[in-house]
Amino acid sequence: MIDNTLLIFVLPFIVLAFLLGLSLGRKKSENNSSSPSYTLSSDYFKGLNYLLNEQTDKAIDVFIGLLKVGEDTFDTHISLGNIYRRRGEVEQAIKIHQNVIAQPALSINKHNDALYELARDFMHAGLFDRAEDFFHELIEKQSHVKSALNYLLSIYQQEHDWDAAIITAKKLESASNQLYCKQIAHFYCELALLSQKKGDIEEALRQVKKARGADKQSVRASIIEGEIEQQSGNYKAASRAFRRVEQQDPLLISEVLDSLLKCYKELENSKEITAYLEHTLEKFGNITSVLLYAEQIRLASGNKPAALFVVESLRKKPSIRGLNYLIDISLDFTKGSAHKNLLILQEITNKLLDDKPVYKCTQCGFEGNSMFWHCPGCKSWDSIKPIQGIEGE
Repeated sequence: MIDNTLLIFVLPFIVLAFLLGLSLGRKKSENNSSSPSYTLSSDYFKGLNYLLNEQTDKAIDVFIGLLKVGEDTFDTHISLGNIYRRRGEVEQAIKIHQNVIAQPALSINKHNDALYELARDFMHAGLFDRAEDFFHELIEKQSHVKSALNYLLSIYQQEHDWDAAIITAKKLESASNQLYCKQIAHFYCELALLSQKKGDIEEALRQVKKARGADKQSVRASIIEGEIEQQSGNYKAASRAFRRVEQQDPLLISEVLDSLLKCYKELENSKEITAYLEHTLEKFGNITSVLLYAEQIRLASGNKPAALFVVESLRKKPSIRGLNYLIDISLDFTKGSAHKNLLILQEITNKLLDDKPVYKCTQCGFEGNSMFWHCPGCKSWDSIKPIQGIEGE
């Protein structure tokens, strides 16, 4: 019995051999139209024998030699190169597609099609400079423009060439009639972080302003602005930036609450701390707000009142993080077997929290314990959010 995996692997080459046989047969018949019969060359049967013996590389070399590039065999050569690329044998794919491009008799459209496939070969091989040159050439020729721009955008993101990514994304907006404002805002944010790292705070804030201009709902721009202002001691400006997050994406409010409260503390505005936490508790009810508010109670009145508040909150919305915090502050006023039992429960909740991811991509399901603006799994921007429910917020 033929192994299914082997059949899937070899099947494209069997089809290729069959099509090649038909093509050679037609040519022979056309050249000798007086006779209805024709014969195939010995090389064809040699290639077929290689194929049946699973020596696909040798078989393909033979078939390439038999089938000259032309208008009627163009698709076969392109498909053969693509098969090699999908198998990961990019050097062979490049060789085949370069051979196609070298044919002077090809039409302009077919030449551009082959050039596009060759650019994809170089892209797959990680030779971004070569791929970039070919994609630019295609754009100049007004061929495969949208796809070429998409590939260029991918290249610039991988190379962290954010200025080029911004230019390319804006061209894609015109070419595809789609909005790339979210991506462009992130590219400006990346430039802001680079400027901040160099110590050029003014330039970093200028890039943040551009990011907000590209996308008013950019949470990342607000967070970067808030962090820059906070580090510079501009706590009022920082708190304004952090508070924008609530309107931009409520699911990310937990990302800025702690920083926002630190700003209010520096401003010696304890009333604002309490008022804003009560506001987020009423509006969102997330566990981060619960724990921060409980901590305010604990600092002001002690562990027992804070524990009672957390108990009431957990009745409304169960949370492993909330239970872990409750156990932690309850240990100070328990003794004997109750204390030992709490220690056992604490060990369990700690393990549960250690094993559970905090963030999840809404597009591909990627999970992790760090916040990524660009999903490592599906490469989407703005798709990762804090996990909700008993194991999250």
